[in-house]
Amino acid sequence: MASDKAVVLVSGGLNSAVLAAMAKQEYPAMAMLHVRYGHRAQERETELFEKLAAHFEVREQLTVDMPHLAAIGGNARVSRKVQLQDALALTGGESNCNVRGLVGSLLSAAFAWAARIEAKHVYIGVAENLGPPAPPTASLYPEYSHEYLHLFNHLYTIASPSRDISLAAPLMNLSRTDIVKLGHRLSVPFDLTWSCLSSGTQMCGACVGCATRNRGFLDAAVPDPVMLAAQRAAAAAAAVGAY
Repeated sequence: MASDKAVVLVSGGLNSAVLAAMAKQEYPAMAMLHVRYGHRAQERETELFEKLAAHFEVREQLTVDMPHLAAIGGNARVSRKVQLQDALALTGGESNCNVRGLVGSLLSAAFAWAARIEAKHVYIGVAENLGPPAPPTASLYPEYSHEYLHLFNHLYTIASPSRDISLAAPLMNLSRTDIVKLGHRLSVPFDLTWSCLSSGTQMCGACVGCATRNRGFLDAAVPDPVMLAAQRAAAAAAAVGAY
């Protein structure tokens, strides 16, 4: 039935993996939507999105390219000419990693696909305040706020002739620690998630994505399989170099 289906926006990040696990419990026939917009971590995130779709046994999945966001540029997430900010240097205010229009573009694509496949719900994994060591997320990325999503949900009701597509952000009030704990309870495959804003085979450990992830796992007292794998790889490389 149409009412038993939800479109879940999944980036390949920690929040969206936990979100998918939540949605799967309520909507077994969920569909997963992934967006590529020319950002630094694009290839890694797409790879993990596909693995998460397989893990959750999703029958309907869609990847959409939005090159206009990279073409517009002006931020460190899509432009290699702009240096990524260190999380510890952030004091509040808009981050230079903020992609203006990103959340609006994501929600517009999700709405269109939901209408196409007759899904009644759209899920997005934004959280307004991920907590230390960075400032509140909504101050860094203004579109990650209650007000913005509330207005977009109203747009959904206007744009849908039958007014039957709703927007949900169930992680909005959770800290990163809360999200890790929830994911742990839901047996989320944390090894299939990526939080770093940069490209590469290992997370940088310094950007806001890495810093809040590390703090979240530490405070939740849950081992992070991605960081553990990186530490093992570094130790192995050091051992080889010692000979």
